[in-house]
Parts: sequence; structure tokens; C-alpha cells
Amino acid sequence: MPTKKQITETLRERLSDVAGRGKVIGQALRLRADMAVTRRRLRSTFAELGEEIHERMIGGSNGSISADDTLNSFRTRIEGLKEELKSHAEELENVMHPHQGRVEADAAKESSTQST
Repeated sequence: MPTKKQITETLRERLSDVAGRGKVIGQALRLRADMAVTRRRLRSTFAELGEEIHERMIGGSNGSISADDTLNSFRTRIEGLKEELKSHAEELENVMHPHQGRVEADAAKESSTQST
């Protein structure tokens, strides 16, 4: 029969595990929310870009699109948002599977030591 001290230790360990899982879930939810915001900003930027190009097509602008500062600004914003989204996705993967990267790094380290 477990003693009072053993029961207390078991409960502490389990509550610690629950708190750890709660923290991971909280981080994952925050990252998913950040990803959703970034996706909305990306869609908004694409919409603005489309409006700008459409207005130029209707207006008959014959200038070079690739040399246009406004369109280059849109391209830069879109590329930045895509990188931000990629960064959030990688961070989410690390939060959800924290040991996967360590296992792969350990395997690479082990194979390099065996080959020497």
C-alpha cells in the first residue's frame, strides 16, 4: 500500500506533466493564431496588389511593371509575409514535436562519429 508521501509525489509528477502539456498547447495555439493573422495579411496584400494592377490595366499604363516602385513594394511585402508564415510553421512544428529535431541531430552526430 502506497504511503502518503508516495501518493503526494505521484500527484506532483502528474500535475507537473499536465502543466507542461498545457504550456505546449498554449504555445501551439498562439502560433496558430499568429499564422492565421499572417495569412490574412498576405491575402490582403495580394488583394491590394490585384487592385493596383487592375487599375493600371484599365488606365492603359504602358510603363514597365517590373521597374515600378509600388509593385516592388508589394512584392517585398508578400515575400516578407511568406517568410514570416514559414517561420511560424517551423516554430509550431518544433513546439509540437520538440524531440524530433534532437533525435535527428543525435543520429547525425552518431553517424559522423562512427565514420571517423
